[in-house]
Amino acid sequence: MKPLHTGKDVKGVTFEEFWEKARGETAKWGKANLRVRRVTSLPVVGFDGRNGRSPAWEAQFVRCDRVKHAFDEEEGAPVKRACKGRTMTVRFIEAGVTGTETGLKVSKETPFNGHAVPIERIKISLQRAEDTANSYRRYNPVETDTYAYELKYDQHRDKPVWAIKRTCGYRGKAEGRCTPGDYWIVKVDAESGEIVKPDKKIKPPRADKLEDEDEEQ
Repeated sequence: MKPLHTGKDVKGVTFEEFWEKARGETAKWGKANLRVRRVTSLPVVGFDGRNGRSPAWEAQFVRCDRVKHAFDEEEGAPVKRACKGRTMTVRFIEAGVTGTETGLKVSKETPFNGHAVPIERIKISLQRAEDTANSYRRYNPVETDTYAYELKYDQHRDKPVWAIKRTCGYRGKAEGRCTPGDYWIVKVDAESGEIVKPDKKIKPPRADKLEDEDEEQ
């Protein structure tokens, strides 16, 4: 997809607004087997997002027709593994954004074999997750900040997780107010609201970077 750029009157759409639209498009298709693999705010050049808002959202939904099971020898119990079914992607681009068509778009469904989480387990709002992340970092947002958001299923911990990334935004760069290393990422359990800390036994990959993260953002 071509880079997206902000235009006039672009204010950003909350995750809850997008989530309601996206679930409305996928409810009949997925029914009781509807799951989500990933939700992410897409980068838009010139837009500094805060308070759970982004002018571009994308979610990958899964209709889990069959769950494959396996036996965990350490736990001594069966565990749910990947599910097989179908997947489709829902994207919403706010009016005023340039670089692609605006509005709600739903992709064609394709086969799926992987990990996804039932949508009813997503209980913590993005705004609450962002507030939790700021509180954990003892950080008060400023006008030059920008936030990026991603929701993924951590199959190793069996948790849906919000990744909240704060960095210096476009305004900060334009005004020369950014400093090297001026960013952080905090993960929040999207079901319980608790902070998800890195596993000490496993070295986190480069400070828990978001997947497919745009280094220039």
